[in-house]
Amino acid sequence: MAFNGKAAKCFRHVGVQLNMLDQLIVDPGPHLKAAMSQSIKECSLSREQIVEDMNRLAGMCGITCNGNSQKVTEAILDKWVAPGASGHNIPIRLLPIFCRVVGSNMPLQVYVAAFLDARVISREDHKIFEWAKAEIDCRQARKRSRRIAQEVGIE
Repeated sequence: MAFNGKAAKCFRHVGVQLNMLDQLIVDPGPHLKAAMSQSIKECSLSREQIVEDMNRLAGMCGITCNGNSQKVTEAILDKWVAPGASGHNIPIRLLPIFCRVVGSNMPLQVYVAAFLDARVISREDHKIFEWAKAEIDCRQARKRSRRIAQEVGIE
């Protein structure tokens, strides 16, 4: 069912009615800050170590921090995780670096979930997923094989 009958005819595209959650992109800021804060708490590194490691990795990648500062500082990190500092969010290009340093995909998962119907998974989980897909394909092939064998009278 199209929103506009003329547009559907002109572009040969049928519109899809979106529900309320599909129409709005939820601000991931508060949830991202909470996920980052939780990741820091669960990490064995101090904030100082997190900042040092982030700056080292960012430097290796040629990435600098936003604003006047060329490096991440503890004060900036504190603002990125402070719920009341709504105007201070981690730049998206630094989010994967933060996640690698603290050893958690949770902040990336929160960010992705705000915009897409997707998940961030580890390499190990991805390998398990690939195995499961291969196993399903194998089982489907065995079913087809048995069905064909029955059709030709082998089984």
